[in-house]
Amino acid sequence: MAWEDWKKAYEERKARKAKERAEKAEAKKQEKELTEKAKDYVDGKVEEVRQERVSIDKSQSFHFPGDLAKLADAGSPFIRFTINQSKGTEKISIYLHQPPGIQVTDGANYANFDMGILKGGFSMAMNLAKGGSAGVSEADIFATALIAKDKILSPGGKIESITSASALKAGVATNPYTRTAYESTNIRGYSFGFKLVASNSEESAQAQAIEKTFRKFLYPKRAGAIALVYPPLFTIEFYSAGQQNEFMPKIKPCYLTALDTTVNESTAAMHKDTGAPIEVNIGLTFQEERTLVRQDLYDTDSSIVERDSDYFYDGGDTGGLVSTDGKTGDA
Repeated sequence: MAWEDWKKAYEERKARKAKERAEKAEAKKQEKELTEKAKDYVDGKVEEVRQERVSIDKSQSFHFPGDLAKLADAGSPFIRFTINQSKGTEKISIYLHQPPGIQVTDGANYANFDMGILKGGFSMAMNLAKGGSAGVSEADIFATALIAKDKILSPGGKIESITSASALKAGVATNPYTRTAYESTNIRGYSFGFKLVASNSEESAQAQAIEKTFRKFLYPKRAGAIALVYPPLFTIEFYSAGQQNEFMPKIKPCYLTALDTTVNESTAAMHKDTGAPIEVNIGLTFQEERTLVRQDLYDTDSSIVERDSDYFYDGGDTGGLVSTDGKTGDA
């Protein structure tokens, strides 16, 4: 091929490659634009159909017993359950005496992981590299054969039985190099028990309102023929001497998963004027909405001060910190 022909072919090939790169770059750009448009469209539709979990006209507050505020001013500890709107600013607050025996259970799940062949083969290779055949024992060679047997032979076959018997007789097994592998943390749960003994009609009304409010917001609500709106999240906070108690656990937003109500556990008497029960026992079971990472609880590894109710990071769904009312802020 003449020089001019070769140069022309080279320039044509170079131009073709440049054109292909430009076309790929343009296609990638268009794909990105389409993806962003699709995401914006979906996000917009989500906002259009997103339902208010708590539909109330104004904030509501319930407390038991009637003199709880006076007792709180005197330093008595109490617990506050708050239900926030996801769109609005109104909320429902329930104030009760802090019950005894607050329990927090943190747990993680681990599983065994056998590094076996990879670790064993690497160790043999290192021994061979360092000392040649002197770095590998006869038992290593036999164990290597066992590994090959495990991978090639079908379990339960005659040859498998023979080789297994030989391994038993030789007293040689393969080292599985078992390690502990992290899997996940448990979603934390909490249980509370309250005994509401009303001494007058006002306290009876408050006890009824508290019990029915918890029951109401345990359930989802219908939003169409098949659609349901999630129940709201509860914020649970402990107070003492008029301020949040830093010695008590910081509980993340929770769903109410169970409500157990017992009416007049120790008596059959009713209030004469209203027929309301004397006693109402309430058992509440909550579960946090997600698993946690260390930063959800502590800002740094040097700190033992637990974070407030906000999460460290929402995992990328909304691109920022998530507060207990379901709204987001800047990360």
